[in-house]
Amino acid sequence: MSLNWRPPTLETERLILRPVTEDDAASVFLYASNPNLTRFTLFETHQTIEDSRWFVNTYAHSRYSSKEPDPFGIVLKNDSDSTVVGALGAHWVSQPNGTMEIGYSIGEPFWGHGFIAEAAHVLIDYLFANYAVERLQARVFVGNHASDRVLEKLGFTKEGILRSVVFRRGEWLDTAMWSFLRLEWQSRAMSLKRE
Repeated sequence: MSLNWRPPTLETERLILRPVTEDDAASVFLYASNPNLTRFTLFETHQTIEDSRWFVNTYAHSRYSSKEPDPFGIVLKNDSDSTVVGALGAHWVSQPNGTMEIGYSIGEPFWGHGFIAEAAHVLIDYLFANYAVERLQARVFVGNHASDRVLEKLGFTKEGILRSVVFRRGEWLDTAMWSFLRLEWQSRAMSLKRE
């Protein structure tokens, strides 16, 4: 399949965010095959390298062909091999209503270093600057305190709990809904300019 569009490469102080490629399947498998990571994700634990090939090929291509910036591979700048250690991105929930949803995951050895918040901050700036987004939202399974902390750091507002909204692994799960609006992003950008 030939792709006419791919998300750009974005950089932070410590990270490079870039489109994923077929060559990333092995690194995706390394983090996505860990059940500690997938405990709170919508995607299931990758059982074989084929699951990761599906993600970097089929899933990524379907999003890129719709010009949705999902997924970006997360690479540490100090890694000379450019190994993907996680992914994040955003897709349309309702394009006519200007609503996108963000999601993210990172390998367990990289937890607790602020990488997701750092990557998501740059992604959010990119989304509001390049897409007709009014509302960014994120859904978090109740109990995923690390993800709650990330969204708090990013300035998201917790709107409430959707009860028994997802049936996963034999049980009904509650999900917290978080949002961040264009007006809030603009206000933050103005505050940074004044500093």
